[in-house]
Amino acid sequence: MKSRSVKWLMAGGVAYGALMAAGAAQAQEGATLEEVVVTGSRIVRQDYVANSPIVSVGQAAIENTGQVTVEKSLSQMPQFSGSFGQGNTGSTSTGLSGGQSYASLRGLGSKRTLILMDGRRLQPSNPDGSVDLNTIPEALIENVEIITGGASTAYGSDATAGVVNFRLKRNFDGLVVDSQYGVTEKGDGESFKLAVTAGSAFNDGRGRAVFSVDYTNRDRALQSSRDYYIFRQTTPGLSTIPQGTVLFGANLPTLAAVNSVFVGEYGLPALPGNAAGRYTGQIGFNTDQTIFSTAGVRVQNFRDPETNTAYIVNANAAGTAQQINFGYDGASMQSDLDRYAVFGKIEYDITDNLRSFAQFTFTDYESLGVSNPTLASNVYGLSVPVTNPHIPDEFRTILASRPDPSAPFTFYKALNILGPRLQKYSYTVYQLTGGLSGNVGVKDWTWDAYASFSRAKFDNEQTGGASASAAARLLNSPSGGADLCAGGWNPFGDLTPSQSCIDYLSRRTLNQNELEQRMMEASVQGGLFDLPAGEIRFAAGVDYRSNEYTFRADSLLNQPDGTSDVLGYSVLRDAGGSVDTYEIFGELLVPLLRDLPFVRQLNLDLGYRFSDYSSVGGIHTYKADIDWSVVEGLRLRGGYNRAIRAPSVGELYAPVSTGSVAIGTAAATNTNGDPCDVRSSFRQGASGAQVRALCLTQGVPVSIIDSYQLGTAQVFALTGGNPDLEEETADTYSFGAVVQSPFDHPLFSRMSASVDWYSIKVTDAVGTLPVGNAFRFCFNEGGNNPNFDPGNYYCQLIQRNGASGVPLNPVQPLLNLGQFETSGVDVQFDWTVDMVDVGLGDNSGRLALNVTIGYLDSFKIQNLPESPTYDYVGTWGTAVEANAGQAHPEWKTVTSATYSWGPGSLGLRWRHLSEMKNSAVVITPTSTSRGVKAYDIFDLNGRVRLPWETDLRFGVNNLFDKAPPQAGDTEGNRDAQNYDVMGRSYYIGMRKRF
Repeated sequence: MKSRSVKWLMAGGVAYGALMAAGAAQAQEGATLEEVVVTGSRIVRQDYVANSPIVSVGQAAIENTGQVTVEKSLSQMPQFSGSFGQGNTGSTSTGLSGGQSYASLRGLGSKRTLILMDGRRLQPSNPDGSVDLNTIPEALIENVEIITGGASTAYGSDATAGVVNFRLKRNFDGLVVDSQYGVTEKGDGESFKLAVTAGSAFNDGRGRAVFSVDYTNRDRALQSSRDYYIFRQTTPGLSTIPQGTVLFGANLPTLAAVNSVFVGEYGLPALPGNAAGRYTGQIGFNTDQTIFSTAGVRVQNFRDPETNTAYIVNANAAGTAQQINFGYDGASMQSDLDRYAVFGKIEYDITDNLRSFAQFTFTDYESLGVSNPTLASNVYGLSVPVTNPHIPDEFRTILASRPDPSAPFTFYKALNILGPRLQKYSYTVYQLTGGLSGNVGVKDWTWDAYASFSRAKFDNEQTGGASASAAARLLNSPSGGADLCAGGWNPFGDLTPSQSCIDYLSRRTLNQNELEQRMMEASVQGGLFDLPAGEIRFAAGVDYRSNEYTFRADSLLNQPDGTSDVLGYSVLRDAGGSVDTYEIFGELLVPLLRDLPFVRQLNLDLGYRFSDYSSVGGIHTYKADIDWSVVEGLRLRGGYNRAIRAPSVGELYAPVSTGSVAIGTAAATNTNGDPCDVRSSFRQGASGAQVRALCLTQGVPVSIIDSYQLGTAQVFALTGGNPDLEEETADTYSFGAVVQSPFDHPLFSRMSASVDWYSIKVTDAVGTLPVGNAFRFCFNEGGNNPNFDPGNYYCQLIQRNGASGVPLNPVQPLLNLGQFETSGVDVQFDWTVDMVDVGLGDNSGRLALNVTIGYLDSFKIQNLPESPTYDYVGTWGTAVEANAGQAHPEWKTVTSATYSWGPGSLGLRWRHLSEMKNSAVVITPTSTSRGVKAYDIFDLNGRVRLPWETDLRFGVNNLFDKAPPQAGDTEGNRDAQNYDVMGRSYYIGMRKRF
């Protein structure tokens, strides 16, 4: 780890505040404040009252989570679902988001969560419009404000789920050095952070400048170091192993030929076959060049030692059907990160009425994804001619008994000889912003104008890949490849060829993405005229935004003949496009009533925005919110928002790419896997005959239809942009109350609470149709294809290899889907007590209690218009999109208690996620797929103020070392996005002011 030389800087102590500070509307009610702009509004006002549900998280609360990146801190809050971040550790696809960290409000995805910094948009790091939280200058965060529900009238597209606004510190004076170190109890997953921030006023206070440099390093943590990760399943899974296996497809050998080897040569019991006297299993190769049986039959004559990459499992209780599974024990629980960030801002008052600012952010970071070696299987299976000189003689006898004895055969092999596949994600993101503001000269009107230019460059480098053409040349070489590399390549058995042959097979590829954003905005705001209840205030403005996207594929993935030369990676084409947006907006704050019984003040906030997109045309958004102060200490808030999200430049123009998508393993007790698999509940259910017929129509050969097994738990699905997408629309309703204690007694005077109900409905939602749903719905799960019609929409997404029945790159289309709908209630309670008020004497300290509760009432998904709508509340396993989070607990709570005394404090935090069923039961109530148990975890932290302007902080996360629950049916599968998979960990930090 790069930070080891500076670990001596770290020493103990940290103060624990509530993870979610009291909502600003509660904390500030009745106070006299300077003029501010509330997140979600464009109008400057004297109070800090939000009409939409809003919470604020301070810097101390973020620090007290012990995380070095803000993404993990936010995901612990009830308003967020665990999303794409440090728990995403590797990928076998050429994706566009590796190494990034997102925020997913209400589980609706990062692209529906608008990220702002001081109320202004940031440069997206993903073509789908998502902003990577790694680009936030964390050292300068003062607080984070989160609004639930649409805010498109204030900020434009993307705020369908809500807004996360990072407010930075202003008027920074002096020099601050902050550092933190963390490590797990296992001694891995180390993290280090060092930030230096300096700021000062100049020219008699007319100018202010701040500059910050931040370095963050986070190490990998391996699953193999935790005993709750399992690398040897007890059920059949992936069967592509280093020894290599042969799939015969429809060209089956005779059972007599197979048993002539296993019985006649090896003296083993006879293997079974089908009614036609053909062998329907697979044949594998020992390192000593003998052969073994596997997949759907007994494993016989497997002579290599069983390892995590090749071990025997039973496919039935009797043990008459077995398989050799492949497992990978090199996976991570936590991705690594190496990040440098620079932020600078200068503000200068040119005159008393004209102010200017210039700001820049620069972030450069890298992350390395590690995944299993290349698997030459499914659509990437190898084709071997019968003339290959390395074919063992015993196997030649079997090949000769096939109906077409001279035909090549399909060969599956885990290419461990090339090592793990590594994906290096390198990002450079910068943004330059400058603007002017001043007084109009009419009443208290002010104007503001700014322009911004930003760019994100993303290089995705893959190593450890295998060349399809090189493998074909080696396999087809009359010399077994000796004419191409030293010694040639014998693929039969777990043999290691020469380094020359490894180099001949191995490939490095590099894909490059570039995103560019230009923005200009001008606005004016102020008071109009007085009504009996107060002054009507307004804001109005215009803006322009341009987003461009360019993708350049590696030539190996973009062959002139329209193919890809790298096994496991599909064809990628250069792509690009741009979207221009022109907008006009306005907002009106109307005081309706005041100083009446039960109406201290009643305000109406109206907003409207017209947006003209070069992609989808003109769109209208609007809102109507109320703020009602009923009596002292009771305020009601709520309203309606119409929001939109136009398809991003990436959703319109991103290249088609492939990725490994888990569909599970077929079994009679669940709906996982390929429905055509003879082990599946579809084949064994009441409609088994209709399923069989549909499988035959799709291309499963009749000769293997009654023995067909997919032999893997994933497929390689295709996804890409769609230039015909339309905008999605969101309607948000909210209503809530903010209550301050009515009691004067000091024991109860500092109590406050808020309760907010929300409902968000997104129609024409842009997203990929999950390939797992396509498989299940094609075969009538949920009544989606009652006639088992091969022309059904879902069935059209699936094509199969006519020789083996294996799915060929099923399509995950990007579409305007049906709709997403979620509703729930947020509750927050704060209570602070001086211990002297409970009789403990003077100087006995203070106790603060904070309870934050998220109740999810519904989480509905409709995949296509007119198709059934399913409610996934209280389930795990289904997400609206890949990075949105697949956990939808009915209850998610965070409770904290902090005791402060003198210069120190100590806090305990309790995090709770309720039990969840597997999402499969929503569509198939009889499914026995495993859900997730309830989860409770405790964190301890503290803070100490020392002399010399020094603060120390420390903490222990997962105090009792609680193991994460298993998620789903796959043994050892843990959800790193929502649960603590690292185990007990420690951190210690120091802040020094000069």
